[in-house]
Amino acid sequence: MSTWVDQEFATVDFGDKRLTARLKIIMVRLAETPLLSIKSAFHGWAEAMAAYRFFRNKQTSVELILKPHQDAMCERIVQHKRVLLIQDTTELDYTTKTKLTGTGPLSTKKRKGFFAHNHLVVTPERLPLGIWHTDISARNEEEHGKAKERKQRPIEEKESFRWLEGYRKACQLSERVPETQILSCADRECDIYEIFNERQVRLGQGLPAAHYLIRCNQDRCLTLDSKSKAQSKEMQDVENKIRKKVENSDIMGTLTVAIKAKDQYKKIKGGSRKKVHRSAREAILEMRSATVTLKPPYRKSGKLPNVTHQVVMATEVNPPEDEDPINWILLTSLGIPNFETAVELIDLYMARWEVEVFHRVLKTGCKIEDLQLKADDRIKTAVAVYMIVAWRVLYMMKLGRECPDLPCDVVFEEDEWQACWTICHGTEAIKTKPTLGELITAVAQLGGFLARNADGSPGPQAIWQGLSRIRDFTLAWQVLNQKRAPLLA
Repeated sequence: MSTWVDQEFATVDFGDKRLTARLKIIMVRLAETPLLSIKSAFHGWAEAMAAYRFFRNKQTSVELILKPHQDAMCERIVQHKRVLLIQDTTELDYTTKTKLTGTGPLSTKKRKGFFAHNHLVVTPERLPLGIWHTDISARNEEEHGKAKERKQRPIEEKESFRWLEGYRKACQLSERVPETQILSCADRECDIYEIFNERQVRLGQGLPAAHYLIRCNQDRCLTLDSKSKAQSKEMQDVENKIRKKVENSDIMGTLTVAIKAKDQYKKIKGGSRKKVHRSAREAILEMRSATVTLKPPYRKSGKLPNVTHQVVMATEVNPPEDEDPINWILLTSLGIPNFETAVELIDLYMARWEVEVFHRVLKTGCKIEDLQLKADDRIKTAVAVYMIVAWRVLYMMKLGRECPDLPCDVVFEEDEWQACWTICHGTEAIKTKPTLGELITAVAQLGGFLARNADGSPGPQAIWQGLSRIRDFTLAWQVLNQKRAPLLA
């Protein structure tokens, strides 16, 4: 796998060639064995100690580690007309790591760790292209449980400021790759008026501005037309809202989508949450859209301007009994001229799930919450490295699905695919090079994938488990073919 590491980190610059070489070795070892601890992943104690020194070196940082990856990612992005920049936050729980400094409270004061706000770039076909940015931070102990007080502060002093910063990162990417449309995509937490205004301001200044696709969280008030002004205050409060506006629009058509079973938490009266189950089903959704002009919310810092954007609503018809219907309301800066475009936006929003898969690979596959590092700056540096490893696992999986007929050596080196193919099919099999799809399936089978007709394509868990075994097979293959000396010689 060293070839892809050389390509991915071609522009790395720590100001020290030894650090550059060390980062590449670390990436190769961790990508080979994402499940193993740092001590187990490296070839001997000397390599493991060198990795620990790298993580605590003051010349390394999250930004410097991600920069060459960002450069390589931009080369991938320019090959596409549109990409999504999906931002989302996940918790990194280090409650049991009592010697780790710099942590803060998570959902409760008893749980300690960091919040990682990540920006994953994917194509509309859901091929992950890389990590554009991450913000790993700890909540101040004194701020925990003071959400109501924070609401009165300027946005720059709120935790929600990271979503506005995330949109600005999308605009920076748009400036970097002007020929590709950048669509900033996020869930309900990103429904922040300042984001809508940010795009409007940037366009007014002639600056690059990314588009956005955000799930609606707040049923905002709309500006009043002459007819609405004549209504009573009560009617205005009911009628002049986003939801009512789009509900009163014509049905554009219906869409059938596959819904997966899921347990989720729903807010109920009093601020508590109730666990509800969503069953797996084929849901029929009625599609509507509307153009709305939002009434700006009050801000102490000054009045914000009106913002006009598009809304698309997908509402489930005849949901199962005792279950809430699927109801998605999406806010977007893109136009919605017809039913096909509305369906396309729903499909794009559903690609947001890829960031959830990324977080699962990062925490379950790479086991970053098991890291035994004692300072927050070291943890953050290590997590940045593992983020690229997690992206690589997802990239291999998706590439194997979308482009199965590619030759396997676009991802795997000769020794890797030959060792794997020989273990799976015998020595005669390597006379014919397998396709990428065939080899990915073989790797996944080594990780527990059964490859039955009804099993579909392998998932990330089977792939990361298979990669750990491939590393050992490759080492044995190289020793047997006298390409390297035994590790313990």
